[in-house]
Amino acid sequence: MKSHTFALACIAALAAPACIGSSPELEEETGVTSAAATATRIYASEGALDLSFETLGTFEERDGVRALVLHGTANRYLEHVFSFVPDDGFGQANIISERRFEVVLHEGYELNTVLSGLPLFVSVNTFTGTPNRYTARIVVSPRFYDFQGSDSIWIEEAVAPYYVVNGTDNLVYRGSANALADSLTVTAPDGAPAVSRVDADSFRLDWSYTALHQAIDPHTVPLTFSAALTGGGTVQKTSRLVARVTELALTSGDAYEVWPTPGCQSATSACIQAQPAGTTDFAACGSYRQVLHCMFASR
Repeated sequence: MKSHTFALACIAALAAPACIGSSPELEEETGVTSAAATATRIYASEGALDLSFETLGTFEERDGVRALVLHGTANRYLEHVFSFVPDDGFGQANIISERRFEVVLHEGYELNTVLSGLPLFVSVNTFTGTPNRYTARIVVSPRFYDFQGSDSIWIEEAVAPYYVVNGTDNLVYRGSANALADSLTVTAPDGAPAVSRVDADSFRLDWSYTALHQAIDPHTVPLTFSAALTGGGTVQKTSRLVARVTELALTSGDAYEVWPTPGCQSATSACIQAQPAGTTDFAACGSYRQVLHCMFASR
């Protein structure tokens, strides 16, 4: 069942506990907390430390450029914070009060790297508690929310990075919308995606990184979806595209052992090899970074 079909079923069956009331804002799987679309904070605990992030990042001017700022809170007094990716410092982590900190990702290389699927690590040292040295792992992803307008248009929440050969960075950010329509257009002051039909009621939304950044900064400006319905008439829906913390995990162990960098997976490699000669779009084989690992391995 498609996710938009499930959601409509929830609306039609308001008494169903799987749709309302009992649904948690956070889902936990194998030690990783994943934020639901409605969650405003995401939490993780390890040892003496309880850590949380606001799920919605904010854009601010930092060091003369726009930057995504992620806001975190701890239950212990903070001694030191530092952000990094494997083998390299990355972004900038700052303590802003005894128990509050921020992580700054500058627009351009830093933001694009994280949005394209590379997890960001944040080392957190506290003055008290046992243990008092931790590492958090966060995933930041583009997500739609704040949907307003016609139910005849369904916009998928997730926008995912995929490997598409384009002569530059081979990266596309892809979303999807569903409408039984002859055409679908998406407009915005900046950052409108390229729209293409997939089938009778599905449309693909593609952004370059530059266009994606324009769409999410500022996140207060919605995108407008207009569909010319197959049965007649035109409908509209608006939604905002934002940068959201979608996963959080915490460990007091060695981050490189707990979360090793994945290599090329055999299923992904087999999929790439099975594509016809001249294939440029490898979305069928996995995420951008899954395919990228195999492309590097083949080279």
